[in-house]
Amino acid sequence: MQGEKKYKGYGYHGGGRKPLPEEQKKKYVTISVSGQPEEIERLKARAQEENKTVSRFILDNIK
Repeated sequence: MQGEKKYKGYGYHGGGRKPLPEEQKKKYVTISVSGQPEEIERLKARAQEENKTVSRFILDNIK
């Protein structure tokens, strides 16, 4: 069975894109927002009106 591939996927073990160095990785932190259901729906609607995610809408509106 000569010529048969031993690995699948990228074609060989260890193949694929190498990870970025630590200093180039973006760091994200997650928080939770609590509110009454109608407040959360209003927040989501406002974000959607501006074609943004809720996270981006909040961050863009910090003063």
